[in-house]
Amino acid sequence: MNTGQPRHSFSPTTRRSFFKTGAIVTAGLASLTLRARAQINKNSKLRIFQIGVGGVAGMQRSGLKGHPQVEWAGFCDVDRRELDRIKQQHPEAWTLSDYREAFANRINDFDAVIVDIPDFHHAPAMLTALQHNKHVYGQKPLVHQLAELRMMRDMLNVRPHLVTQMGNQRACNRGRMVSVEILRKNQLGRPVEAYVWTGGVARGHYFADPWMAYPPAQPVPEYLNWDLWRGPIGHEMPYSEDLAPRRWRTFWETGGGQLADWGCHLLDLLYFAYDLPRPEAVITHTPKPSGIGHTAHNQSTLTYPGGGKFAREKFVVRYNDDALLPSFAALGLPSIKPGANHTMVVCEEGTLLLQADGAFTIYRNGKAVKDEPQPQVAPRNHWKDWADNCLGANKPLWTPFQIGWRITEPALLAVKATRFPGQELRWDAENFRFTNHEKANAEILSRTYREGFAPPMVS
Repeated sequence: MNTGQPRHSFSPTTRRSFFKTGAIVTAGLASLTLRARAQINKNSKLRIFQIGVGGVAGMQRSGLKGHPQVEWAGFCDVDRRELDRIKQQHPEAWTLSDYREAFANRINDFDAVIVDIPDFHHAPAMLTALQHNKHVYGQKPLVHQLAELRMMRDMLNVRPHLVTQMGNQRACNRGRMVSVEILRKNQLGRPVEAYVWTGGVARGHYFADPWMAYPPAQPVPEYLNWDLWRGPIGHEMPYSEDLAPRRWRTFWETGGGQLADWGCHLLDLLYFAYDLPRPEAVITHTPKPSGIGHTAHNQSTLTYPGGGKFAREKFVVRYNDDALLPSFAALGLPSIKPGANHTMVVCEEGTLLLQADGAFTIYRNGKAVKDEPQPQVAPRNHWKDWADNCLGANKPLWTPFQIGWRITEPALLAVKATRFPGQELRWDAENFRFTNHEKANAEILSRTYREGFAPPMVS
């Protein structure tokens, strides 16, 4: 298909020389500890390069607004309108449409990277930044492919000095932090099981209809570089307003549907409270398999090793979309009508029901408790704490990538299993593959990247 856009030509260097050059430029920094890097940055600015500047990206800039040591070095977007707007707000910053050019030609101009682009770009962009020894703030879900979880883990193992933060800002809401402490202290007894659900799946601001095929091609707007937008995808794609700028979440190749989109905002509670082990199995029931578009009416069961701090030999998380609720009567709870996007943890002595925004209710003996003691928690600033740590502080961060990729894992397992409805997939977490389903290993673990857009090899 002819998109009407010129084929992109990426710098006079080859991809191989691009990464070689980046490695040479940052080789000296790679060996520095966080303390040593902080000493270099002391009393200086944290120069940030933001990849993707529209939509949710504005929340990151607002979160960092007023930080005396944050400086916006450059911005990247494939939408020329967004670049024009950001240039008016930050006339001193440079702008470009291909983030790879910043790593090839401006590597000394920035210290940290914020990645606010569609899911399928996450791993290539974030891993490139980490490879070049840049601190990274990255949107959730952290990666788009199960195989990219291993890439992220391995890269973090060789870049432990870098400061990272995944964009699940709700984790810093006071109610969510209090809920973590209640569960962590076993205030309600040991955990028995968990139920998690998102809202309805329907056409709206962020999603088109489930099970959609790609819509008929529309003319590519003159302000959009469509070739760069599709980035890692190796085949031509028909431009549509149902893909760009934001309904890409609907489609298998570009997003993760409701389950991946909300997973890191809802499942994170369980990881913060219990430091969950890696999942060992997933099964997702859905009316028909996913295809080009993601599914809806999904009911997923994730099984974890239990015992010890868990009340049962297996800890089970039931994760649904479409506001599919559990039976509260079966759980000994009163008749309640919670809304979308909740996490419910059933424990031996009570149940905690947590909303995404941090409001929570405690139930004991089947009744809501009005006077449940609330542990003290210190206030956190999701964005500024990350920036402070980049500058050498030692503040606690809720979601560095070391736990961010683990929180992403069950969300990806749940959504990828929609390709094989009703089939339980046994997950070999150590080797990032399924032990009982070679077809799943072939079809839902990884993708083939377009030349020039693949994540870098870990080195």
